[in-house]
This record gives sequence, structure tokens and C-alpha cells, in this order.
Amino acid sequence: MKCLIIAAGQGTRLKKKGEVKPLVSLLGVPLIERVIRSAIEGGATEFYVVTGYQEMLITNFLKPLEERLQISLTLIHNDEWQAENGLSVLKARDRINDQFLLLMADHLFDPDIIRSLRGHPLNEGDVLLAVDTDTQNSLVDMEDVTKVHIQNGKILNIGKTIDEFNGFDTGCFLCTTAIFEAIEEAQNIHHDTTLSGAIRVLGERQHAKAVPTQKFWIDVDDKTDKNNAELLICNKLKKNTDGPISTILNRPLSLRLSKILLKTRITPNQISVLSFVIGLVGASFFFIGEYFYLVLGGILIHIHSIVDGCDGEVARLKLRQTKYGAWLDSVLDRYVDAIIVFGLVYGYWSINGDIRIWVLGFFAIIGSFLNSYTADKYDLNLKMSMSIGSHQIRIGRDMRLLLITIGALTNQIPIALIILAVMTNFEALRRLVMFRNKLDEDMQTVNKKFTN
Repeated sequence: MKCLIIAAGQGTRLKKKGEVKPLVSLLGVPLIERVIRSAIEGGATEFYVVTGYQEMLITNFLKPLEERLQISLTLIHNDEWQAENGLSVLKARDRINDQFLLLMADHLFDPDIIRSLRGHPLNEGDVLLAVDTDTQNSLVDMEDVTKVHIQNGKILNIGKTIDEFNGFDTGCFLCTTAIFEAIEEAQNIHHDTTLSGAIRVLGERQHAKAVPTQKFWIDVDDKTDKNNAELLICNKLKKNTDGPISTILNRPLSLRLSKILLKTRITPNQISVLSFVIGLVGASFFFIGEYFYLVLGGILIHIHSIVDGCDGEVARLKLRQTKYGAWLDSVLDRYVDAIIVFGLVYGYWSINGDIRIWVLGFFAIIGSFLNSYTADKYDLNLKMSMSIGSHQIRIGRDMRLLLITIGALTNQIPIALIILAVMTNFEALRRLVMFRNKLDEDMQTVNKKFTN
């Protein structure tokens, strides 16, 4: 799927944040890179970028990005970049001869919007526009947003000053080459070189169609938009699978740390290794067994628990998620889990000589490993989480590490290991039963469909 991105304008309202608007950094990643990566996730494979203001700065950034992302990227210069955006689209007419995505370099969006556009039929001569139907969207600047009036899936009117509207232009289009003729017609007849003018021309022929959405999107025009975008992206890091400790304590702290790490060159995998080292150092103090070292180890283990969330956060904020990174983090965590429990057991045994602590340690390690192993199936169905009152409680690594930290700080190692062993093994068995029941329910549903 071809994708045309308009990046020709100057963007004076973001001047203080960067000389060139498409290169303004948002949480460590330039706007245009975020747009390209989101488009790739949505299914785009071949890119055309229209440049204008400070062409060389954008070119010098995009060429290495093309190689890094291993994509096809063609640059098109618009020497009339000070004019309306329709002329920038028109510059690509000789390069694109079939359907294509049309995006703006300053519009951030959920890749699901692109998937939704691509999932709709595109007839010859049509243009599809993703229209935000949430007219109460608090992120929209009503004075500047392009408003859309749609009826029965067709765009009746579009513009910044129209009175009747029921949606907003997200800046995400799926076009046929008819868009080029429409821009020329709007220019020649109405002296209008905006994209909205072209959509109005197509709308008169019932060829401008709306694809409703309420997914995340934002037009980053000024400092307020930039701050709102950063806040929204950070809030999206909160996962439904976060345990109570992650939600209340770890995630707010790790997110603050991640924002600092974004300003450095440290990679997510390096953060994983750093977290691993902190965990190992904390666990090593447990082997000594003395209370002072238990306290020191407990503090480091909790720091490890916080830093352990930063690798994934930085990866998602920088759009650098990889399967290897997730696998590396998981493997390193299992090593730390085992060494922590072994350290607690050995330290307590070396001081007290009670051999029963080894039995507790064995069940605690087994339970911790099963807790992590069964999480994959557990996370596929959040209804499998344990209910306490009206709340859903997920027994995860965040809770296990906090329990160990409390046990170390209070010098109650046997009690901590007993609770850990009982809690993790019970949760693993509960998940097993719940998953079996879920499979039975799914099978019954399938059988009912066939019998009906």
C-alpha cells in the first residue's frame, strides 16, 4: 500500500519546539517518524513525502530513517510550499497512479484508523476520509479543526467554518487518483487549493465518503497540542494486565524515569540489562542474611521492579518494540526471580540453620515460575483475573516483588516465602481451572452454532 505524507509547511506555532515542524520531537521521536511508523503498522509499505520548507533538513533525517526501517521512501519537493496543502498533494500526481493513503506529517493517529480505511471498499473515483464522530472530543481546537458534515456515510460538506457538522477531519485519507482531478477542479473553478476544497468537489458527486472512527488522533499544531499528545501516549502505556502494584505505585514512578531515559541514547534492551543487574545486586545482599543487608537488598529489589517497567515503556514511546526485546526481558526476569528466592533461602539458612526454609524456597520458586508461565493464557482473557469485591486483582510479578521487599524490610523471610508459595501456586492452579472452563464455554458456543 502506497502512502503519501504532506510535510511541506513551516508550522510557525511550534517554532519554539523546533525549526521544522515535522522534525519536532515528541517523547524522543520526531512527528514525521511517528506518522511513518504508525502507517507501517497500519499496512503501508511504500512512502512518498512531499517536502517544502527546510527541505534539506527533512531529507537528511528521512534518508537514514528509510534505511533503518527498510522501507521504500521517495521525496517530492513542493516549491509552492507556502500555498495550501492541496498543491502539495498535486505534486505527487506523476508518481502515484493507483490508490494510496494520504496523511499529514503533524497528525498523530492510532494505526487502527488506517486499518479501518483499508477495510472499506474503495470504488473508482472515490475518496475515503476517516471522520472522528466524537464531537465532544476535548483535544479538538474548535477554532482550527476541519469540521465535516456526513449523512449515510457520505460527506455533504467540509471546512473550518461550516455551521452544520457531526464530525472532524482526522487527516487520514484513502484516495484514488480522482483526488488529483478534484484538486485541479477546485483550483480552476473555485480558486480553492485546499484538500477540503477537493473533498467538497467530490462530495457534490457523492464520491467523498466517510469512515467513522473514535480512535485516538490529534493534530499537533502548538505547544498545547504537543503536551496533550504526550499525555495521551503516556496514558496508553497503562496496560489492562498491570497488577495493582504496577497501577498504583510502579507505573507512575517508572513513567517519570522513562521520560528522563528518552532524552538519552540508552536502548530498551540496555534498560532490560540494567534492571537485571540491579536485581542481581539486590539478590546478592540476601545471601549474607544479616538484617542490614536484607533491608539494602529489599530496597534494590523494589528499584529493580520499577526499572523493569522502563524498558517496555521506552520501547513503546520510541516505537522500538521488538519480539526479541520482550523475550530478553522475560528471560532476565526469570533469572532474577530464581536468584532472589535462592538468596533469601540461603541467607536465612546460613544464620538460623533451619533446613525447612529450603522446602519453602522450592515451592516459592516453582510458584513464581508457574505464575509467569500461566500469565500468557491468563492475559488472553482478562475475565480470568481474581475478583475481590467489585475489583479485578491480577497476581503478577509486581505483587511478588513487593511481597519479597516487605519480607526483607521486616525480617520475616519464612512468612514472606510461605505467602509467596501459597499465593503463586494457588493462582497458577486457579488460572488452569479458569482456562479449562473458558475452553469448554467456547466449545459449547461453537456446538450451538452448528446445531442451530
